[in-house]
Amino acid sequence: MRSLFFFSLFWLSLNDSVKATKVFQNLFINRGTLTTIKNTTFPFLAFNATSTFTAENVVVSCLKNDTLIITVTNNDTTLHGFKIKNYSGISYTINPAANITCTLFPTQRSIYTFYDHLAYPRNMYMGLAGMIAVKDKANDKVYYWNLKEHFTVFNQQLGYGLNWNNYYPDYFTINGKSYSQLQLDPKVKINNQVNDTIYIYVANTGQSMHSLHFHGFHPKAVYSDSKLIKQNWIKDTWGMFSMDCVVLRMIPDKTGKYSVHDHNLVAVTGGNTHPNGMFTIMQINP
Repeated sequence: MRSLFFFSLFWLSLNDSVKATKVFQNLFINRGTLTTIKNTTFPFLAFNATSTFTAENVVVSCLKNDTLIITVTNNDTTLHGFKIKNYSGISYTINPAANITCTLFPTQRSIYTFYDHLAYPRNMYMGLAGMIAVKDKANDKVYYWNLKEHFTVFNQQLGYGLNWNNYYPDYFTINGKSYSQLQLDPKVKINNQVNDTIYIYVANTGQSMHSLHFHGFHPKAVYSDSKLIKQNWIKDTWGMFSMDCVVLRMIPDKTGKYSVHDHNLVAVTGGNTHPNGMFTIMQINP
């Protein structure tokens, strides 16, 4: 009995150590240029994993019960902020060349948006918004979709003096890319087998509402922070306001190729060309 007692203590201690896994993530606020599907270019900002600019915000990923430690470095020449939506206590101002560190303790499968809240929504519009994806298991089949639209004129003005009544986006992206670029992004293009359990983490970090429509399948919302989406809803179209997040679970029951696109058809264009926008084709194999 005594040995059983000490074994139980050891097992509890081992479980605690597993749950307390620390995950470290570096984020750098970088300024650069986004090149669209039609080779139009405009200024852009992003949270990258290194000090080298790319026009895609990094996806921060961890497991539930991990301790997530994020260090954010301001690699720009102006003041920036860092805030996590729906996670209290994490809101910082970061001077040029300075950094901050924050710690999260996520306990369930979920998704959070992090963004620059200073001069809101200017800096966020210019690109500074990404997602934290909290998974149940390390081997989950997971995809990450960061939805965003762009208005070339606004970006060229560096986000200053904007009149949102005159906002007419002309490019629409997922992870900074448009169709057909999206077919080459393994974080976006679903390529799985029948009866696989697939999780899609979606964050709308644009200024417009977006409505994703799935052909052939009806995913289930297993997590949502949106007023438009209730947890456990099952349907084929998902409307999302700016800064809304949802985790969808899909278990395909048939083979074939099926499209996913924004139901607002202008968002399926890029530079007025169809389908150079929010459009991707899923591949479901036997």
